[in-house]
Parts: sequence; C-alpha cells; structure tokens
Amino acid sequence: MAITGRDIERLLYTDTPDPILVVHNGSPEIVAAAELGRRPGAVVVCSRSELLRRVGERDLTEGELAALAAELTSSTRDPAPPPPAWPA
Repeated sequence: MAITGRDIERLLYTDTPDPILVVHNGSPEIVAAAELGRRPGAVVVCSRSELLRRVGERDLTEGELAALAAELTSSTRDPAPPPPAWPA
C-alpha cells in the first residue's frame, strides 16, 4: 500500500465533511470523520485540518505532494520487528 500525491490532493479538495485519510483493507480512502466507525480496522493517517496546519492554505507542487505522500506512507508501515532475543 502506498499513499500517492493524488490521495493528498483528494484529501485537500474533497467535498466530504471533516475528511480524513485512512488506510482500510490495504487501500487509502477519504472518509468523513463521523463515518470512521463504519470502517473497522481502518488506520487514520491524517485529517485535512492536520494537513492544512502543516502546509498552509496554498497549492502544492507535484514534488511537495509526492514528498508528503511518501512521508505518510512510511508513517503507516509497521515498525521493524525487534531483534531476536539471544539465549541467556
């Protein structure tokens, strides 16, 4: 699963009320915050308001969209597994 710059654009410009970007069943989706309970197992990535606080209300370049998408994708990945325990 990868979040794309297009997903970021959709989050910024959707007509969905109080939109959030989630990963549900391995795919990014834009949903209304009030609807999140109808998607059990969905992982919240970012809300539009959080994104706007970070980047401001301006048009983003393709490069900025791609960089944000890459950062959000990496934030949703499972952390590296712990190293194996050595015998005592």
